[in-house]
Amino acid sequence: MSHPQRQDLTLFSDQSVLPRELLSGDGHHMFLVTSTMATQPLWLINALIETRIKGSPLSLNGSGARGANDQTQDQQTPVIVASFIHEQKFYQQALQKLRINANGYQVVDLLTGFIQKCNDKPRDVVLAELLQQFPTDIQSTIIIEQPELLLSLLDGLTSDELNQKFLQPLRKKCNLLIVASSIDLFQDNENDPLDGSRGAVEYTRFITSLVYTSLVVLNLRALETGRAKDVTGSLMISRGGQAADNLSVHVIENEYLYLTEKESTRLFYR
Repeated sequence: MSHPQRQDLTLFSDQSVLPRELLSGDGHHMFLVTSTMATQPLWLINALIETRIKGSPLSLNGSGARGANDQTQDQQTPVIVASFIHEQKFYQQALQKLRINANGYQVVDLLTGFIQKCNDKPRDVVLAELLQQFPTDIQSTIIIEQPELLLSLLDGLTSDELNQKFLQPLRKKCNLLIVASSIDLFQDNENDPLDGSRGAVEYTRFITSLVYTSLVVLNLRALETGRAKDVTGSLMISRGGQAADNLSVHVIENEYLYLTEKESTRLFYR
């Protein structure tokens, strides 16, 4: 690849990342971001947060250019970020580097002291207490990282329980729920399904259910040949199973190559 042309990130038919009508409506939409250990999703999560608050992913491609139909959002637009693998300070520092006003987002710390907090508590109680940490605001966006870890952390928890008692109620608290999940085990179980433990099967069912209930799926993939000097991996955008009948725009299925260097990421068409 020699001097490829950089491309703006586009998810919808109006050339936007987050259409205004999606954000201003009364629906409860869900995006799914999938990645592996080899394709860390922080840059993409940051781009979605930046789009929700600033109107477009200004940090991508290092250009500061706006998408044609991405409108600048109110700095006070509520964005809630929560993670089961990163502490509160991790996202605070990442968003500070993007010069995002701290008044525009809230970081919910789900990681610190989780084991101590849920020790000997029934699963229903733990899930209810987790939900209480998220405010209810039908105009807000909630981003949650690796909720599938609860299948390992809470003894006996099933994928159905995780969906019905945590993710579905969480989705009703906001306008847009973005779930970022690791699919390493999902891919392993697909390759060798007969060798899957009960935990692996529940995990696979959970990831599959996320695909079917999402409006759009953003899948970060490593290169089949590993990593090249000019390409880190690929970003595949596809429609999920959520109906978009109430929207005048639709998901544009596409595939980008991306290159991450230091603290910047650039996108190219394959």
